[in-house]
Amino acid sequence: MGTENTERSAELALLEGLAQLEDLAEKKTKIYSRILMEASLAQSMEALSLRHEKRKEKLLGLAFGKGVKKKNGQGMDGTNGEDKE
Repeated sequence: MGTENTERSAELALLEGLAQLEDLAEKKTKIYSRILMEASLAQSMEALSLRHEKRKEKLLGLAFGKGVKKKNGQGMDGTNGEDKE
């Protein structure tokens, strides 16, 4: 059982690390989308930022399950973690 916990901890750490990298990439591409003068490049950076955000959400979902809470109480998808049905 100790090995399972160790493996799970390693997986969580890896997923969290990847989510942090996606968060950084999302922030950087969002900044680039705002400062680039060429409209097509700015749009491309905004689209890339959204893709990084979605990947970050998926990684956190894998690590912590559905309804991952942010500091403001909303889930990563903007909901309060309840199922949408």
